[in-house]
Amino acid sequence: MLDMDAVKAQLTGPAALVSTIFNDDYSLSATAIERNVRFMAERGIGKHSGFLIAPCGDGEYTTLSPDEHADVVAAAVRGGDGAIPVVAGVAATDYRLAAELARRARAAGAVAVMCPPPFYYPLNEDAIVDWYERLAKSVDIGIMVYDQSWRGQFISACITVRCMERLVAIRNVVSMKHSGLTQLIDEFTILDRFHDRIAYIDSSAGYTATTAHMHGAAGFITGIAPWWPEYELRYWELLQAGKYLEAERYHSRLYPFVARFHRGAETDTHGGLSSKTVLKAAMEYVGLTGGTVRPPFRGLNQAERDEVFRYLAAAEVPRPLLQAV
Repeated sequence: MLDMDAVKAQLTGPAALVSTIFNDDYSLSATAIERNVRFMAERGIGKHSGFLIAPCGDGEYTTLSPDEHADVVAAAVRGGDGAIPVVAGVAATDYRLAAELARRARAAGAVAVMCPPPFYYPLNEDAIVDWYERLAKSVDIGIMVYDQSWRGQFISACITVRCMERLVAIRNVVSMKHSGLTQLIDEFTILDRFHDRIAYIDSSAGYTATTAHMHGAAGFITGIAPWWPEYELRYWELLQAGKYLEAERYHSRLYPFVARFHRGAETDTHGGLSSKTVLKAAMEYVGLTGGTVRPPFRGLNQAERDEVFRYLAAAEVPRPLLQAV
């Protein structure tokens, strides 16, 4: 059986959202995923801190077949030479499918799964707890509870303080991904009460990551680390040193980019731009493979791609692979 305390201890620092790379015909490119992860590994992710979430929401995990899901996990594990902890995003409305994906992810080398409550149906607290208990009994793997309060207060994806109080009693629950932007009060209550029991991962696009660290957060979600690992590792280093003002000032360098493109997407906020395509464009900016996105998402047109590149240039994002060519 997995040592869940050991799993929890691995979930620290920048939690890099790994994009799933597709070919022009929408088939999976495991080779490109592996190469992109190796880029992060060579620049320090996983050496002293940092882990991967692969696949994930920004990695289009709801478009993957079970075989493709396992292939993404395996590619991420290979890219890090097995030395970077991998958390596999698992989303399903059927706990049996969630459990099957979790088992496959475990066999492919994942140490944990990031799992939200089942979507679509309004669920009460008892149903949510039952969901996680069933999943936990079905597979020997760590579970990162994924609160999705940003979907709206009437959606079942909200994990309240009282609900979390029950969930931390489950052996496999080792972590929580939580969006501080929508649940500030709950965020710090949960942190103060449970940070010793779980690895709390801030998911606010960086806006509350510094304050969350002050309250005991173990790490933060980042779509930036896949194409600028040094930036997020330096930010984490400042947090760990308790240099919070310096950390905030340092991290503000990319705030214009984040403010412009964060979660604009699956809505019309930014004219239909998806954060998935923006992150892939950023990867291409530094010379990595971004590739296309699967429907229902769409790729960027040239004007949108140029805009992304202008924001990255203004932030002086280095282009290490291009410079090496």
